[in-house]
Amino acid sequence: MALDRAMGHLRVDQIEQRIWDQYAATRVRKPRKGDDQAIPVAAGTLRREFNVLRATMRRVWKDGYLVRPPEIEPPRDSAPRDRYLTKAEARRLLEACETPHVRAFVAIAIYTGARKGSILALTWDRVDWDTGMIDFQEANRPITGKRRSIVPMTRALRAEMEKAREYADGDFVIHWHGKQVPTGLRWSFSKACERAQLTWKPTPHHLKHSVASWFAMDRVPIDQAADWLATDPATLRRVYRKFDPAYLREIADAFEL
Repeated sequence: MALDRAMGHLRVDQIEQRIWDQYAATRVRKPRKGDDQAIPVAAGTLRREFNVLRATMRRVWKDGYLVRPPEIEPPRDSAPRDRYLTKAEARRLLEACETPHVRAFVAIAIYTGARKGSILALTWDRVDWDTGMIDFQEANRPITGKRRSIVPMTRALRAEMEKAREYADGDFVIHWHGKQVPTGLRWSFSKACERAQLTWKPTPHHLKHSVASWFAMDRVPIDQAADWLATDPATLRRVYRKFDPAYLREIADAFEL
């Protein structure tokens, strides 16, 4: 891990603002084909790493190894992303999936808005055909800030799931020759986007972001959207309410000089 390589040799009481600032200023991602220079990591990556560091230092403080809690300033939040798949683009992407496991993944993502990790960890025993519900929460997985939801299958998703069941080979819904797909799909997903002739390059995370955007446009109540997406209602209000065409419209219509 990059944090361990950069700070693993330090005592915890030696990690201060200057150390973090130097790390943040020099943190770059692994070079990819075609890169001719080092590329800084995304702001979201840096924030996740900061959260790991802060949680570790707070744990050390609570255990009595630090006199006071850490006082390192977090990196600034990046602006919320505005780009999302339209429903027409989502349909093209689904139809462009050539292999059963990629199609199943995309179908579940665009009809449930679940995170990639939740979908890849989904097992058939958590798909209830009688009630039509999908339970993304793993039995032995601790409940964390990244909650996992229980959502009903839409009619279209149920048809996709029944098709995927015909190809089932093992416990996992998304599998490759009977083995779980742990973190992959980047290459397969990228190729499906190319075949769908999308004019931009979404990532699997954009699927969840797109569903949240659609919910806002369709004026789905915040509490229901939050339960469906396993997302904090405050996050939905802060990031997605701007996609609601009626949001602030009453004020705008009445605003006169």
